Amino acid sequence: MTAGTSPGLKICPVCGSSGSRLLAAPRRRAMLSDGALCGLALERLACRRCGAAWLVATQAAKLPKRTFGAAYGLGAAPPNGADLDRADGYAARITRLWPAPPPASVLDVGCGNGALLQRLGIAWPGTRLSGVEPAPRVAAAGRIADLEIAPALRPGHRAALVVSVNVLEHTANPVDFLRALRRAVAPGGHAIVICPDGGLPWVELMMADHRWSLTQTALACLARRAGFRVEAAEAAPGGFQSMLLRPTQRTASTAPRHDCPILARRRYLAHWRGLEPALTARLSTTHRLLCFGTGEAARLLRAYAPGVWARVAAVTADNPAGSAGLDRAIIPLEEVRMEKDE
Repeated sequence: MTAGTSPGLKICPVCGSSGSRLLAAPRRRAMLSDGALCGLALERLACRRCGAAWLVATQAAKLPKRTFGAAYGLGAAPPNGADLDRADGYAARITRLWPAPPPASVLDVGCGNGALLQRLGIAWPGTRLSGVEPAPRVAAAGRIADLEIAPALRPGHRAALVVSVNVLEHTANPVDFLRALRRAVAPGGHAIVICPDGGLPWVELMMADHRWSLTQTALACLARRAGFRVEAAEAAPGGFQSMLLRPTQRTASTAPRHDCPILARRRYLAHWRGLEPALTARLSTTHRLLCFGTGEAARLLRAYAPGVWARVAAVTADNPAGSAGLDRAIIPLEEVRMEKDE
């Protein structure tokens, strides 16, 4: 933020309007999307016109450079059942949006361990599949299934359909990223972008490496600036939005006014700030806790309510495979015995 500029006057990098408002951080220790912790305050600005929210520059500059480097662990194993179930949902959205017949080729930018490519291969068995994944461990997991996965987009790597799922929100410059997708679209082809719906106050705001929280209005504005025309859009249950994009020669930077969810997002973050005091007030100093589940919710509790997490003696789940890094004893679900608190 430049000298003499207040947070409330920050210019929106998506639509260029002024009058953005600050979304206060829950605490000065945040979580990355793979569950790792970092000493970062989740301070975001939100635009009152297009609804976009973005990590303030001083905090974005502190993001660990390892975010998608060798240490990144989300998806650093061949797809398991949960990965494939999630990929089924994304594949269903993509095949719904895509105009028939199936595309000759698909390029998945940010393909992770290749779960989505595998599912698209089942839906479109004659389609040539390839992916891009910069995180080395994650890309290696996808190559185990003999998928063609490159570490970066290379000149001339083009496909009839370019897809990108849950990548745009992580990028330093989303317009540049979308322009790179546009260059990868073969003549007559399309792109499909899926990302969290920033119009909802939900858990995606808690991820420090989500530099951007984008409403449908904001996403469409970015797409037009990058040289795309929005041909179809879908907001589905689960908090994720999808857009079918086609390259065009025209670009536009203005965005219509969005019914901005700033107040709802502020309330959501305020509840997170108040979570630890509220839980602590209900516990005696002798209470030891058992955490049900080892996934995202447990990791959010560890990041944003560390005083409560310190009282967690063990975790349990029907599938404890995701417990790595939680540093707690594992009790199989069938061995849990609940005691009544007199």
